[in-house]
Parts: sequence; C-alpha cells; structure tokens
Amino acid sequence: MAPRDDLGRQSHPAVAAAVAALTPSTEALRDLVRAFRSAMAAGLAGRPSSLKMLPTFVEQPRGDESGRVIVVDWGGTNGRVSVIELGGGDARMVAEDDFAFRESDRTGSAERVFDVIAGAVERVVRGESGPLPLGLVYSFPARLERVDRALALSLTKGWRTVGLEGHDVAELLRVALGRRGLGRVTVAAVANDTVAALILQSYRIRGHAAVATPAEVGLILGTGTNQAADLPGAGIRNHESGNFDGVEAVAAPWDRALDRELADPAPGAQRFEKMAAGGYLGEILRRAIVDLGRSTPLFRWAGSATDTPWSLDTVRLSGVAADESEDRSGTDEILRALGVISTLEERLAVRELARAVGGRAARLVAAALLGTLTFIDPELDSEHTVAVDGGVYGGYPGFAERVRDGLRELARAQRAGRVHLAYVKDSTSAGAAVIAAVAARRQA
Repeated sequence: MAPRDDLGRQSHPAVAAAVAALTPSTEALRDLVRAFRSAMAAGLAGRPSSLKMLPTFVEQPRGDESGRVIVVDWGGTNGRVSVIELGGGDARMVAEDDFAFRESDRTGSAERVFDVIAGAVERVVRGESGPLPLGLVYSFPARLERVDRALALSLTKGWRTVGLEGHDVAELLRVALGRRGLGRVTVAAVANDTVAALILQSYRIRGHAAVATPAEVGLILGTGTNQAADLPGAGIRNHESGNFDGVEAVAAPWDRALDRELADPAPGAQRFEKMAAGGYLGEILRRAIVDLGRSTPLFRWAGSATDTPWSLDTVRLSGVAADESEDRSGTDEILRALGVISTLEERLAVRELARAVGGRAARLVAAALLGTLTFIDPELDSEHTVAVDGGVYGGYPGFAERVRDGLRELARAQRAGRVHLAYVKDSTSAGAAVIAAVAARRQA
C-alpha cells in the first residue's frame, strides 16, 4: 500500500517511490558514517581521499583576546571590510565598508584587485590608532603554508586575475596596504569561514570560562557546505567536506543526473554538497517533478518555468516546507509564480517531495557530523560542541531539529545528547577577527 500524505490521503505510487529513493535507510547512513571516518583517516595520512583534511595553522583562543581587529571578507564581485572589537568572549562590529569590483577586474591585474581592497581598509581605519591586526577571509581555492601565508590556486567564479595564481594573497594585500601608507595594519591571518565559526564559538565559551572545553567542529550549511574540526594530534583541519564522495551509495537518479550535467563543480566533484547544500536542493526537487510529469498524470506543467533548470530554488523549497495551510495556498502561490496552475493533489505531492529532499539533506549532514565526532571520540563518551552557521541550517523550517533527529537516529538518544549544536549566525567576520587576534599574539 502506498504511504499517505500529510492530509492523510494515499500518495500516488510513483510519488511514493520517488520519496523512497530520496530516503536512505538508517543502515545506509551508518555505512556513510564509517566511510566518512575512513576518508578522514586517509586524508590525514596523505592517501587518496575525497576529504582533503587541510591544515589551517589556527589555534584555539584563550578567551581573553581583546581590542580591535580589521577583517576583509572577499570571495567574489563584492566584499566587505569590518572593524571588530573583541572582549570578554564578545565580538562586536563597530564599523564596516563595502567594496565592489568592475567586470574588467575579473581579468585585470592582482595589483588592481588588492588596491580596491586596501582602499576600503583605508576608509574604515580612519580615526583608529595603534597597530591593527587584520584577518583576510579569502573564499577562493588556496594552499595555506602558515596562518598568514596562502598561495592562490586556480581561480573560480569566472575570475581570471593576472598575477594572482601561485602568489601569496596575504603578501599581495600587505603590499597594497603599504602603497597607501597603512603600515600599522598587519595581515595576521588568512581565515576560512568554516574554521571561523568554530573559533568564534570557542571564543564565546572561553570568554566566560577560560578552562572550558572549546568547540571542536565547525559546520557551514548554506549555499554550499563544509566542515572543520580540531582533531587530537592533528590540530584544526579543514575537511573540504562538500567534496565527500561516499554519498554516491545513497544517491537518487536526480542526483546522478545533476552531477553528470553540471560543469561547475565538475562531474564527480562536490558530491556531498550537491546532495545536502542549499545551492542544489531546489534543483533536485525540480528534476524529480519534471521526471514524474513524464510518467504520471501529475505535474503536466509543460511550458512553465519548472522546465528551466534552477528555476525552483531553495528559497521556494523552504516556502513549501513552511506551508501548513489546509489547501496548501502558500505552495500554490509559489507554483503560480513559476507559471503553474496546480491541483491540491499536486501541491501535496510537491510538499511530500520537498520534505524528502530537505529531510535527506539533514540526515546526510547528521551522518557526516557523526563521522567527524566519532573520529574524535569513538563512543561519544564526552560532551562535544559543534558550531554551525549558514542560511539552510538557520533559515530552512525545521532543519536544525531534523539534524538533531538524524544524530539520535544514528547514534541513539543518550550519545546524541552529548552533542551540542550551537548556531553562530553570521560568524565569518567575527570568527576571522578572533583568528587574527590569536595569530597576532603568537607573532608578537
């Protein structure tokens, strides 16, 4: 017998089958936990692995870091410079300035790019006295050699800047700051947003109790996803966990088609991210709907925007998940914006599929987290704090609780109860400021 939808009606068999394809078994997810742990071990040992386990050269804060820090957050056409004041476990933004690049800058010189950034730094430090450490959040591929040295790798997002690849981005910024006479601003650290979340939560914890156990795992779950963790004997490592390929074992046909047809990230790359992160969830739902429209009486929506790839984004998916009206009027409004006139049966089916896509993402996140946590503490005998940031975790209805449910499903309630998920909203700049302050203290 086909399962029933959330109004108690029997689901169409094809919809039920699609939901089943998007619902991995508990045992399959436990296999994924084990595969994640194995990939971590291989990455740390330098063996082939889809988890890179990159060293970050970042140390945990003591909690007494204080003073003002400059943070540059750049990873695309727009960026931001902030002045962050640290003290007592609190990180407060006191000034900021946005900067933007012209289209021509994407293929121009690195000198021009860093001059734009240095100009924004100059604007925010007016009136600031004394030496100022700076943390650079560089959201393009890079190889860190020290906390304050990162060599730019192949650029992404359409950038082809001349003189950037292979060069130290921190040094390029130092030189640009020097051209403006900003010698008192010292580039102390190049930071990763996932590590920043971890470090900010540790700073908050230790700012109130210096001997407290810091956060051990950082998780970003927004358009993309990544993990970082403080591993015994290995320090704080950046997993680049969006690239974990063990999810192939639980992939649905729409996941495989998306991976095969997408050019960036390339086929085979970022497999975990393509099944769990916000940049892809709406597209997975859209593909399932289009596929079912070819084989069932439902979703005969030819000519609507649902035929267009990426038209059904995760914001709309979130809206469907939040719709509790009896006739699913919220879902109807979302579909009408896409040129679709739907029946109640179709709206209920869309909700079932949306819940399956979102629920699977949360369970995959729980499995990957459990892989890291049991690598640190195989029996979860101790308390552990995970710092989480990102729009999907913080904004998708019920997502945080579904991750907790996934941990309870996979680790059982008592052990899962020792895992504390702390939402650290908008953590990147504040966390990068703490990283820079810790690095500056070591460099002094």
